[in-house]
Amino acid sequence: MSLFQICYGPEIGAILQSIQKYPGISKVELVTKYQYQPQGDISSLVDAALNFLLNLKYIQIDNLKNIWPMHKDRIKEIHYLSRIKEIADETNNPTDPNYIFSTMYYQLFVVPNQLYIKDLYYEANLIFENLAISQEKVNAWKRMMEYFGLGYRVYGGFYALPHSKLMKSIVQESGTWEGPLQIFFEKKINSFIPCIYNGTVFHGILYSIFNLNGVNIAELTKKQDLPYLSYGEKKQWNWVKLGGEST
Repeated sequence: MSLFQICYGPEIGAILQSIQKYPGISKVELVTKYQYQPQGDISSLVDAALNFLLNLKYIQIDNLKNIWPMHKDRIKEIHYLSRIKEIADETNNPTDPNYIFSTMYYQLFVVPNQLYIKDLYYEANLIFENLAISQEKVNAWKRMMEYFGLGYRVYGGFYALPHSKLMKSIVQESGTWEGPLQIFFEKKINSFIPCIYNGTVFHGILYSIFNLNGVNIAELTKKQDLPYLSYGEKKQWNWVKLGGEST
């Protein structure tokens, strides 16, 4: 059992909310709750979501097969991402499926600073040669990462441009803050999304932050003689001020 589950994304959050609302609920009750039509069987879909949540340690299942939440607070997409990043740091084992799942985004996109990969199945198995990753699991990974806001499934591949909604959530989670843009990437963004390799910030993160400039939650400016890197096409930004509300 690992994070590699055949999931779609939305069912993960929905099932976790049900468990938080009804502590001690059983799998049978969850299946009944979400089996909207009599034909078919969604048991495998519920199993996959439960296994994913178990690996995140967001839930626990007792000997009577009752399911209990380990967190009572509402969990947002950014919290899933920060937990996945924590698992990568905790595991640090290239042969562990959970390590591979939680570092695919970083290894495949951030390290080579590559926004788009057409054949993710081929590239993933090329890099993570210690564990064969099926096409079905790679497709599920893409669906889940799109749901969490890390990118888009495009033309059969994956375009790793974080969603504007996700970046707004991270900015808001950071609260009112002002400082060097480089420190913002290292301390704020990197807490949720691994985005820096050898001092270089991933292009997908840069573009997403640039798109937030001037929408009342992030303001990018330039300060002279600042001992930090500047960003933008003309290196026109090195300072960020966070505040305001997203729309």
